[in-house]
Amino acid sequence: MSGGTLTDIANRLVDEYGCRETVVADVDDEIVAAIRGAVALRAVADDVLARLSAQAERVGTAKRSGISLRELLCANGLAPAVTSRVIRLGRAMQVLARVARHSRDASLSAEHLDAVARGVEHVVRRTGESVDSDLIDELEAGLIGHAVAGTTPADIVERARAVAIELTADDSDGGNDPDRLPPAEDSSLNELDWRAGDDGRLRGTFELDALTGERLITALDTASRPRPEPDGSDDTRPATRRRADAFSQFLECGTRGLSPDSSHGPARTEILLTIPIAADAATSDIAGPAWLSWMGPISDLSAKLLSCDARLAGVGLDLNGAPVSVTTPERLFTGAARKVVLLRDRGCIKCGAPASWCDVHHIVHHADGGPTTVDNGCLLCRSCHTAVHHAGWDIVMGPDRHPWLIPPACVDAQRRPLPAYNRRTLRLDDPVAA
Repeated sequence: MSGGTLTDIANRLVDEYGCRETVVADVDDEIVAAIRGAVALRAVADDVLARLSAQAERVGTAKRSGISLRELLCANGLAPAVTSRVIRLGRAMQVLARVARHSRDASLSAEHLDAVARGVEHVVRRTGESVDSDLIDELEAGLIGHAVAGTTPADIVERARAVAIELTADDSDGGNDPDRLPPAEDSSLNELDWRAGDDGRLRGTFELDALTGERLITALDTASRPRPEPDGSDDTRPATRRRADAFSQFLECGTRGLSPDSSHGPARTEILLTIPIAADAATSDIAGPAWLSWMGPISDLSAKLLSCDARLAGVGLDLNGAPVSVTTPERLFTGAARKVVLLRDRGCIKCGAPASWCDVHHIVHHADGGPTTVDNGCLLCRSCHTAVHHAGWDIVMGPDRHPWLIPPACVDAQRRPLPAYNRRTLRLDDPVAA
């Protein structure tokens, strides 16, 4: 390329052709060439960052500053995900010669080289000492070849996983032992990983044996079937959303244990939710966002949802954030009150899900002064509970002392009340039994 730096070329192309609907072929070629040059420059910068991170780790630069290498890189402008990739690549270049060479030559992107390194690391971790140096060298060469051919980073890692499964299958008696489980059915090879994204959401990957996979798909298929809306219309949720709702419900049911006193209802896995309170406790003002131990800050709406049917213990904090006192757990539906709500509603009042799937929801939130009484409680499954807290659904207690749903305006512009699922044939003006 000629005619100045990549930035100069890009600015000139935008100025000259940015407003035209058609671009001649030679200008297309120049744009593509400029893109290739920019990608190559990016690869050079990633190589430099990886080598510098490896050097900083070797000589202890971050430790002398009192922080981790990851914190050092983030403090100097790298995003967390990029930081993790740079550190992995810097370490990989010290043991994988081809990765180091392609990084130095800027012939492959850092994402592709990171995928090669992760693929090799996965095979070594999966197969252990059974992989010798020649096989690692062959594997690295093969994965590099796929990267050069344009295979996506995700597919490169998947190819490495397939190699690991093949090697595991051949590891014992040449794969001829009739009593040895095939890799597809070996639960000892199962893996699950997750990471919190920069947007505060959780993403993950898993690899399961055939039997566990069958259980998961069967359960999700059953629990994610379309359910009609309270007004009888079709379920508007796409299949992916229905499966996510079902998975969330599995987690809710799976984390319930047996309480020593069954009248208190099922216990929950303890989730620590920190809600800072202003210095003037009388105002009940929130001094900042609520925090989860693993996922960080959440909105007030989600904090109310999480604590709606949970045992809460208040923790007093001093001005420095140190705990100074603990209050007695309170405001949980227990004993007879819970039993009466279950007997009255029988299941989720919005969708009819089984009572064992449900929380007892405060119709008037406890945080807003709502009492823990039968007439202020109703059953909601986790997905419907979320809809009530986040999607504009309201609940009122009718003159028949049964809960009624009020849909948001986007569902019913007149927001006409709907009876609970087990009383869906009723109307608000029906006569009330004495």
